[in-house]
Amino acid sequence: MHHAAEPPRRPTPRADAVTGTDFRIVDLTDLTDLTDSRDLTDPVGRTDLTDSTDLTELADLLTGTGTGAAAHTAWDAASVALLPPRLGRPYLRPGHCRVVVASEAGRPVGLLPLLRGTPGQIPQALLDPGPETAAVLPADPGDLLFVGGCVDLVAGAAVAAGLTEERRRAVRRGLVDRAWEQAGRDGLVPLALHVRDDEVADFRGPGRRAAELGVTCLLRLPGDGSDASYLAGLGQSGRRTVLKDRRRTAEAGLRSEVRPAGELTAAAAELVVAVKRRYGVEDHPRLVRSRLARWAADPAGERVAFAVSDEAGPVAVTFGCVRGTGLEIYETGLADAHPHRHEAYAESLFQAPVAFAQARGITTIDLGLDATTPKTRRGATLAPTWVVRPDQ
Repeated sequence: MHHAAEPPRRPTPRADAVTGTDFRIVDLTDLTDLTDSRDLTDPVGRTDLTDSTDLTELADLLTGTGTGAAAHTAWDAASVALLPPRLGRPYLRPGHCRVVVASEAGRPVGLLPLLRGTPGQIPQALLDPGPETAAVLPADPGDLLFVGGCVDLVAGAAVAAGLTEERRRAVRRGLVDRAWEQAGRDGLVPLALHVRDDEVADFRGPGRRAAELGVTCLLRLPGDGSDASYLAGLGQSGRRTVLKDRRRTAEAGLRSEVRPAGELTAAAAELVVAVKRRYGVEDHPRLVRSRLARWAADPAGERVAFAVSDEAGPVAVTFGCVRGTGLEIYETGLADAHPHRHEAYAESLFQAPVAFAQARGITTIDLGLDATTPKTRRGATLAPTWVVRPDQ
């Protein structure tokens, strides 16, 4: 069913059960207008001018510009894709996007993106959906409201890191409750895809059902940065696998290097297309190159690439983002036909990131979804991701 365009809604503050916290829905179009013009007069009443100062600060926060962005420099989120600056990036808004904002004393303390599905277009996160996801899809994706966003296979909220754990959870629950309420008002089906295991309890609530959707892999490294400590923690089987990886990479004469991500997006595009084609997904190198370039230029975190090459050029490239003491893997490209394909894959996705992490004091590597067997063999642990949907 096609939905006619609606005028932007006023951001309506809502005092919730979370004492002292207001929850409102803000349209990103309004915030873009504010950052473009800084004109807080609004003759058509699109923006609640009683909160114009708050909106200006929020616009700075979500776009990473202006002085307001420094109000909360530290945020907790399950992925770099959910950090405040990314929510304001135009390329993340293929459809109508709003944000649930939690505020305390006039300052944002929680953010939850809401993305309305586009009629007739299935988002990337819903391609090849699992049974639990497919069961709740309406006839048209335009009837969906993606709670927590629909980018990079993760849904979640960003909350101010300065809050206590109890307060962070309360704010997160309030954000999700407000989103579910808004979906009901708009006649849309709320759906949260790939909610991480440590946040799913805050997404649950009356009238909602959570079911396992996928599996994510996390590699935890010793805090001392010691390779000996890492190897000792793997156990005999894992240690044998890792040492064999390193020996075979050296014997193959492959060269490994870490470079800024933007330097390798063009070279990696064909490799990413090859991986997708291997699993039955067709993509165009030009589109992949454009997507990788946008990702590499994103201001959140440090974007790096782990390249493994032979004399002819890159055989494997893995992109990752450093945030604090964590490294989040984004995507891997790999040549489809190469005599040392396996060695290049192991070096690019595991060995090079581990060596980089040890040198940089990084203690966790998020290896992403799927391909669990090679990841667990090298020390990763598994945790489910969840789909949260209405009971009926």
